[in-house]
Amino acid sequence: MSDIVKITKRTQLQSGYYPLLQTSYRFQKFDGTWSHEIVRETVQRGDVVCVLPYDPAQQCFILIEQLRIAAVLEAERNGRPATGRVIEAVSGCIDDGESPEQAARRELHEESGLIAREMIDLGSVLTNPGMCDERLYFYIALVEAPMGEGTFGIAEEGEDIRLQYFEQSALETLLSAGRIDKAGALLLLYKFRAYLNR
Repeated sequence: MSDIVKITKRTQLQSGYYPLLQTSYRFQKFDGTWSHEIVRETVQRGDVVCVLPYDPAQQCFILIEQLRIAAVLEAERNGRPATGRVIEAVSGCIDDGESPEQAARRELHEESGLIAREMIDLGSVLTNPGMCDERLYFYIALVEAPMGEGTFGIAEEGEDIRLQYFEQSALETLLSAGRIDKAGALLLLYKFRAYLNR
């Protein structure tokens, strides 16, 4: 527990796919005094992996495309047309008892059908600590890209995922053109660029 935070109350407002916790707390300010009591809601997302499959022999990387309902709702709120289909990296929650790398390998196979011969750990970040407890772990998965068609994902979870193949040379175009709209995938691509330039 933090030495500068005093939690006075926790209330579970919602359980389910995204549990919601309300926390009442005070914190020690930079001048040494204590704040008044603050009440905030946070989504209890837990830890997540974000994986970029890369075939070094063919010098190509793979992203996935799938429907995200929040993308539809955001576009609707802002008066823009949208299909809701988002190009992103393989990602998913770390299950109880799994290490981040084990989860990355499992999600890679579930969402792309690929098996990594090596996983390269690129570190982790908090995605949005103002509202969520999610920590995102980044990996590059070295694979042999089949360049095939087909869809992937777990049907019971409503997943319908298509693979998108990109030559390594397309990386800068993707980044500069703003074609990747999901923050985790975008950050992973920047980390991937640093890996290529190391």
